[in-house]
Amino acid sequence: MMTADLLEKLRQMLLDMQHSGRLSHIEPGLYDDARAYIEKRKTDYYDLKNPLESRMGSLLIEEIGSVTETVQEIFSVRTRQILDLAFQQMEGQYFDKDEGRKMLPEERAMYEQIITAIRECREALVRGGASPFGSDNAAAVERIDEGEGLSEPRRTSAVPAPRPIQSPYALVHIRSDVESFMGMDGRTYVLEMGDIVTLPENNADVLCEHDIALNIRLNK
Repeated sequence: MMTADLLEKLRQMLLDMQHSGRLSHIEPGLYDDARAYIEKRKTDYYDLKNPLESRMGSLLIEEIGSVTETVQEIFSVRTRQILDLAFQQMEGQYFDKDEGRKMLPEERAMYEQIITAIRECREALVRGGASPFGSDNAAAVERIDEGEGLSEPRRTSAVPAPRPIQSPYALVHIRSDVESFMGMDGRTYVLEMGDIVTLPENNADVLCEHDIALNIRLNK
C-alpha cells in the first residue's frame, strides 16, 4: 500500500463500502500503512527549506489532509456498520457470520463490548436488574453533560471521553507550543511548534484566533 496511488486506493475502498452498505474485507495493515505513509509525507514536508511558501509544501499538505480524512471516514463507515450488526444481533435478526469474519481484531473486540453493553443496559432498564455502569461512570456522564472537560487540548495521545462530541475536522499548522488540551472529539492533544495535525474545527478555530495555529485550507 506504500505507493503513490495510496490515496486513490483508499478513496475507491471508501466508495465501495458506501455503495455496498455491508462490511467488507480490508487488509489487516491498512491503518498501519496509512499512518506510516502520512508520517513519511510529514517528514518530506519538514525537509523542505520553506514548506509554507513552496508549491511542493502545499501539495504535501493537501495529500496529508486527504489521506487523513479518507482514513477517518473509512473508520466511521465501518464503525456504523458494526453498530448496525450489533443491534441486529441483539434484536434477534439474521446475523451474517461472513460479515463477522471481515472485522479486524480491534473491531471484533469493539463489537463484543457493544453487545455486552447493550445486553447489560437492557437488563438494568427493561428488567430492573443492577446497573452495570456504576456511580463513577454516571458521574462522569453528568460532568460531560454540564460541559466539563471540553475546553482544554498534543499530538494525539488519544484518551476517549465517555461521550465525545462530534465535530468537523480542520488541518492546521502549529505555529507555537501549546499546553495539552482535550479536544471536542474527546481526544487529548499535545502539540508542539511545527506540527501538522487534524483537530476538531472548533478547537482549531480557537487556536487560530490566538495565532497559535494556521488553518490549512485543502483544495477539493
